[in-house]
Amino acid sequence: VLFRLSSFIISWPVFGVPQVPGPLKVLLSLALALLVFPLVDTSTLISGPALDSLSIVWLVVREGFIGLSFGFLARFFFYAIGIAGEIISVRMGISTAQLFDPNMDERSAALNQVMTGFAALFFLAINGHHLMISGIVDSFRIVPLSESLLSVFAFGQMGSLVQEVAVFGVKMCAPVMIAILFMNISMAVVGRAVPQINVLITSLPVNILVGFLALLISFPLIVWQMHDILEVTMTRVFQVLKSY
Repeated sequence: VLFRLSSFIISWPVFGVPQVPGPLKVLLSLALALLVFPLVDTSTLISGPALDSLSIVWLVVREGFIGLSFGFLARFFFYAIGIAGEIISVRMGISTAQLFDPNMDERSAALNQVMTGFAALFFLAINGHHLMISGIVDSFRIVPLSESLLSVFAFGQMGSLVQEVAVFGVKMCAPVMIAILFMNISMAVVGRAVPQINVLITSLPVNILVGFLALLISFPLIVWQMHDILEVTMTRVFQVLKSY
């Protein structure tokens, strides 16, 4: 129980980032394990043969894998936001302005971090962390403690899951991409009509201006899509767990 919960704590969104102190993660894992252990059905282990060292090692590996998979699959919500932020940054021409992103533990575009930050606030505002904790507790009912092997059928669903994440990311950035596309077409017409205008230099600040205006106008739509992405993510997470 402790290993499944601790592996989930170090991989779940928002609170699983390296910037959260390690002792705090350990304390949270211990507290959750003490609360959850009385609720876990251990009859499959108690009624079986006595556990030897190899069986305990296998149980640790099995439970750790389940917790890690739950945490990383739950991060697909933020991966979709990151895809949208990266595409918008490239289309606006500001992808060279990169900062260290603590959520993904890597460098990313500044606009990507802004969108990821809003996604984290949205995640906390709808009590997404409570949903994750209740989900990992329910996982002991869906995938009970056992010495049996895990099914590899779930790995065949990863391709479709990644495809869904990419599609959601493209849908979120679609208004900005369409606005910039029409702006580029307009600039091309202006460049042909007035050859004295340097379209290459002029279009750079116009791209940024139009991109930010389109992003500001479409932001309510992006927030609405965040709710749908989170629901789809949690649905897919439980589908993968049930296939174990």
